[in-house]
Amino acid sequence: MTQSLTDPAVLAVMGATPDDVRARLTKELDRFEAQLRTRQADWTRVQPGREWSPAQDAEHVILINDSISRGVALLLSDRELRPTPRAPGETTPDGRRVAPPHTRPSDTGLAWEDLDTRWAQSRAGLERAAAELRHTPGRTLWHPFFGELDAMDWMRMVAIHLNNHRKQLEASAAA
Repeated sequence: MTQSLTDPAVLAVMGATPDDVRARLTKELDRFEAQLRTRQADWTRVQPGREWSPAQDAEHVILINDSISRGVALLLSDRELRPTPRAPGETTPDGRRVAPPHTRPSDTGLAWEDLDTRWAQSRAGLERAAAELRHTPGRTLWHPFFGELDAMDWMRMVAIHLNNHRKQLEASAAA
């Protein structure tokens, strides 16, 4: 049976327990960063079969990571959750997901000389949020493709996101 890419059950492969999810997140952060470190020579060149350069992928992933860090921290807190828009995600005619506007990279992407600092800050934010990770039944935030996600599923989602973008970068490097 094939699961829909909008079925939150696909996120389960990233771990069943908070410890599992933290370990998988660390692995995916390490693997994505390692791939970025191999791309200085083509950092700003749009990749074969892609619309973005490695610099733009890096910027997009950092924007996503930072947004998710803040959201998970909110879910893990006792702060009030305010209603948010529940707009469905946009897809291309061939079914690819389109990044929400606030997560789209700039035309030039992240400057190579800013990678170390921006990546370290972004990673630290995710790791801080993941340190206290737990299920948050009844405390969810909307995802444009998966619907309502709790803190565990948001961290699973960011691990899958890192994995997917790493694989895309690997494929473009091999093209």
